[in-house]
Amino acid sequence: MTNIRRQTRFYQPLRTRWTTRVSSSTRLFGLATTLACSFFGSLSAAADTSESCPTFLPDLRCDRQSRYEGFVAPMSMPYLFEDPFITTEFQGAFVYHEFPANSVFDGGYAAVVAAQIRLAITDRLAFIATKDGLTFLKPDQTLLKNEVGLMDITAGLKYALIDWREKNFILTPSLRYEIPLGKSELFQGKGDGVFIPAATFAWGLGDFHVIGGLGGQIPIDTDRDSTSLFYNLHLDYAIHEYFVPFVEVNGTHWTDSGDGGSGVRTTAGTLSIDTVHAALGLSPFEGGDIANLGSSGIAGTDLITMAWGVRIPLDSHSSIGLSYEKAISRHKGIFDQRVTTMIRYVY
Repeated sequence: MTNIRRQTRFYQPLRTRWTTRVSSSTRLFGLATTLACSFFGSLSAAADTSESCPTFLPDLRCDRQSRYEGFVAPMSMPYLFEDPFITTEFQGAFVYHEFPANSVFDGGYAAVVAAQIRLAITDRLAFIATKDGLTFLKPDQTLLKNEVGLMDITAGLKYALIDWREKNFILTPSLRYEIPLGKSELFQGKGDGVFIPAATFAWGLGDFHVIGGLGGQIPIDTDRDSTSLFYNLHLDYAIHEYFVPFVEVNGTHWTDSGDGGSGVRTTAGTLSIDTVHAALGLSPFEGGDIANLGSSGIAGTDLITMAWGVRIPLDSHSSIGLSYEKAISRHKGIFDQRVTTMIRYVY
């Protein structure tokens, strides 16, 4: 009996020590597991944070790749041909536009200094301001005066409806409104404004890229302004990461005419656009992508231009570009040739 008690006294501390060790080991194992889970969980969260951006104003809050690798923005018809990618950027442009000798301007030129601003509200929605600028108009026609002033302002929203980055495909509808705030002597600031619905897409295969678009100019006052459809196609091939040549084709088809009553300031006083047509013995013409003249008899007319140029990316944020554009359709209106230079900074 005494031996049993001694053994009990011996084994009792042993069991206590064993239980304590097991309990301690369990707690240590649990703590180690918790720390490991927390560590790897934090790594996973960090990885998720690095791969995604905040929903609101993403470009201002994280480093986001807003456009696909190798793609550059189109350059010709800059007021209407909208880039499908959702970016936060500033783009400055200088446009030198020559008029045909047999146009209402009898030759001469217009020079425009403009800026475009885009702001990514989310990774799919952006605010865009695509038309503004200071214009210097110098026609050779003695009936018309040299003018300097501001263009109308166009702004709106675009939304990336389809964004398949893994397939290099994006489709972005947009809606803009042209506010008639420009100088009337520059064929701006008339009517009640124009809505511009459009959609553009981009697709690429290797170093070859395609950007295309289709849209319309729908005036609120269909008597003062003409109605038209426009289409655009951009093709480029990245010869080098710092040298991307491109070719572009742009077209405008007028579906409805204005009443031709818009006033034009001349040396003989203010005349209607139709009176100017008749006085100069010209067929009806329109302002292309620059101005909506509201000319009568323009419905069914087409203007097609082709541009060649190059974009030169300077780094991951900035690029410069140069393009030359020429009217290739039989009808040229006020479009002979145009040189456009751009400098672009993406936030």
